[in-house]
Amino acid sequence: MAPIANRPFLEYLLAKLRFDGIRHVVLCVGYRRSEVQGHFRKGTKWGIELRYSVEEELLGNAGAVRKAARMIDAPALFVFNGDSLVGLDVHEMLRFHHSRNARATMALIASNRTSRYRRVLTNENGAVTAFRDQNSDWNDNENTGMVNTGAYILSREFVDLIPDQRPASLEDEMLPRLIGCGLYGFVTNALFLDIGVPDDLARAQNELPMRWKV
Repeated sequence: MAPIANRPFLEYLLAKLRFDGIRHVVLCVGYRRSEVQGHFRKGTKWGIELRYSVEEELLGNAGAVRKAARMIDAPALFVFNGDSLVGLDVHEMLRFHHSRNARATMALIASNRTSRYRRVLTNENGAVTAFRDQNSDWNDNENTGMVNTGAYILSREFVDLIPDQRPASLEDEMLPRLIGCGLYGFVTNALFLDIGVPDDLARAQNELPMRWKV
């Protein structure tokens, strides 16, 4: 709900999904959920159908995905962080996901913010081979690398691996377990904004209203 040009950031994220042809969206909500639900309601104003997966107790982003997945009848799910936006071609990402018979695909982008984001290493086919923490013993001196944008395609098989009824993290627990077992990185050079970064929050004020009408 952070304001971007006098509108909640989530409006731009939903406008991007509508632009991509996505019409059915489940929002995972917990803290201050009434504010989100009161503003967006059923999503009609934005040309989409909105439903809400309510967490009475926070489950982490992986646990939230598992809970929300019960409301979706599909073999694979697009999952997006609520505080970042990447202007990727979701249809091309889906083709990539299917062509690799992936269990999970994460959208990656080259970034010099390796001190903030975990670097993702892949092989020539796009399979993720390692996650490299900035403070790991084998960290090198490179300042730029591929990082996770917070946009995913997750197969139902992967979602079923997420522990039920307890907090779990995609980045820290679930995705590392999948290395060598169907985890892929789809590289994009699209716009990426993380509004948790002050520079990106400032950029978003100008760039998002020009790109996606809400």
